[in-house]
Amino acid sequence: MNPKELQNRQLKIIDGQLLGCILYIISLIISIIIIINQRKSALNKEQFLTGEESQTIALANKIFILFLILLFFYLNYEAYRLAKDTNQDTSALELQIIGSILSTAVGLIGLYVVATNFSNTNLQTAEIENPFA
Repeated sequence: MNPKELQNRQLKIIDGQLLGCILYIISLIISIIIIINQRKSALNKEQFLTGEESQTIALANKIFILFLILLFFYLNYEAYRLAKDTNQDTSALELQIIGSILSTAVGLIGLYVVATNFSNTNLQTAEIENPFA
């Protein structure tokens, strides 16, 4: 592999990680907004989102988070392939891939919880407290 190709593959992974981190920050902000609204509801204060809006946003955010998990899964796999192609130790990257598989399962469960309760517009705390699942 020539140095330019190696650099391009490394930059693809790094740029993907940077984009993923920025998108996770956006997801966190969305989660914070939903939590603040839910807190207002618990305090019997005026909310800025209806129950249906909160549920729709929470569902969209869970789908978004699953997309991000899959993005990082892909990036971990690309990092593994790059290390393997350059004869580097891949043991830590193999563990990251296993972690990505587990994260995907957690993301699917989190999405399932929100999706199955979608018709219930009274958003439960457990459905939004973990913005990474």
